[in-house]
Amino acid sequence: MSLSMYHSATGQQSPHCVHIVGIGRTGAGYVDAMLRTGEIEDLLEDPRGRFGALVVDIGGDDLRKAEDYAAGLRERLESRGIPQERFHFQSVALDVPERDDLFNTLRRMREFLKLEYPRYYWNPNYEPWLPSNTEMPEADGHIDRAVAKAIYAKAYYDGDRPMDAALQEFADFVGSTEIPSIVMVAASLAGGTGSGIVVDMARHLSSVKLGRRIPVVGIGQMPASAEGDPGPGLFPTLNEIDCMLDDDKNAGVTAVWGDLYRSPFTGGFLVIGTEHSWQRLSSYTDSGNPETRHRIAQEVTYKFAQDSVARWAASDHGRTLFRALRPSGFTGAPHETISSKSRNWTYYNLAKFTHPGVQVLPGEALSKWNSVIDEWVEHLDDYSGISSDFRTDWAEIHIHAPREIDSGNITQKLTDKVQSTYLLPGEDSNHHVESHEFFDHLTSYADIILPGVAKTDFDVFWKSRDEYDKLDWEGKLAQHSWLLDLGVMMSEPAIRFKGMAGECLWGCACWVVVPYDQMRGDTLPPANRKEILEEGISMMTKTVVATP
Repeated sequence: MSLSMYHSATGQQSPHCVHIVGIGRTGAGYVDAMLRTGEIEDLLEDPRGRFGALVVDIGGDDLRKAEDYAAGLRERLESRGIPQERFHFQSVALDVPERDDLFNTLRRMREFLKLEYPRYYWNPNYEPWLPSNTEMPEADGHIDRAVAKAIYAKAYYDGDRPMDAALQEFADFVGSTEIPSIVMVAASLAGGTGSGIVVDMARHLSSVKLGRRIPVVGIGQMPASAEGDPGPGLFPTLNEIDCMLDDDKNAGVTAVWGDLYRSPFTGGFLVIGTEHSWQRLSSYTDSGNPETRHRIAQEVTYKFAQDSVARWAASDHGRTLFRALRPSGFTGAPHETISSKSRNWTYYNLAKFTHPGVQVLPGEALSKWNSVIDEWVEHLDDYSGISSDFRTDWAEIHIHAPREIDSGNITQKLTDKVQSTYLLPGEDSNHHVESHEFFDHLTSYADIILPGVAKTDFDVFWKSRDEYDKLDWEGKLAQHSWLLDLGVMMSEPAIRFKGMAGECLWGCACWVVVPYDQMRGDTLPPANRKEILEEGISMMTKTVVATP
């Protein structure tokens, strides 16, 4: 297994193999997209290259497309004479166990955790985190985060342990590469299955199976307003991931619970924004049955987002993804990295400007195309999904347009808009722009990568918090995942330690060293990443010895 290589002086970087794990329906969509991305087989022409894909869901209905696309990729590899052993695919459909079987596993969680991590504290008050009256869900229905976590735990720790075997096989394959690797772990931030499983699966990948030398990148898809108001589960999901990404908060967690709960997202976390694309697609469509139109538009929006992320991540043999993570400090050398702490999230805002058959048609004057593009560039801040006060010190922009469109016009308009909307005042070197020819002459769009985002910048954080506050105690518990096996509800106040977060399920002294007002968003992070970086640099310069 080769390690990531980047020469700071020259900017030369080795190619990377980009592997993917998808969880739940949304995660499966990202696996689908990677399997259909032609850049993957281009990379596999190199005898050192490998591509591993693992898709996991509760029930198997949403795995079938990925299985079909995996078969299609194998056919394409055969047609190009590329050995099949360079590609690994596995789908795992987790069964919903009988209630008694599940609770038998949960009662043994202390044993499992003690074997996995010798420093685990054996809590004499432990009880399963699920209430005794929990009903088993249907595999094809909604599954709460706490229940999804329990089903995953059974599949990983108990019985035949299909998840343990699948992750080990995936990790062994990734370890066989002779080119540096990046592993993406994709899920919905708003669902139950994906967000409920991803925190534990990422931990098992980073801390147990792969080790922490291979970057594991979280890919979390934000819901568009097509789904209505965000559900209550998004609030604890963002809190839990924030306590992994923010070095200060994560230090508070590990101070109490040990290194096994260090952030598993060693390559950072990308939040995928879909609202601009949803608005672009749906605003000018009013024919047909409204419910059918809405469903199809939503499916097209999310599939377009997944395809776009896959193309972007796989481009230039993974170098594009690797470079995009450097400004956030996740793929830089340790000596040149300063953490953005509470602003360690990276936002991938997908902005769509033209769509087939919507608002402008083939053959119409180029001036009309440019006018429509200009209109949707101006909508960037309207549908960004983040606070109008958000500003950062860097942006990366990838513009995709057919050759018929004046890419120079898009570049200038979009660069000006990004600078005025997202960037702090500064020099022209605060952004990077690349233009790419897109194969569909009816579509143009842009990937806008923004480091330095905080959870409180997301509009849905506040909306979901309002929904969460309406729940009773058992309803709130059902929306949690990370640390429940330790008896901790992260998004609730600690019982015995005033001002701290982490209520103990059993009324004991469980807690985490994270202020509760930061968990709630009542105390906001520094205004921008630049302030955090300047403070970090200031601390470092205190150790500099003056030259005589």
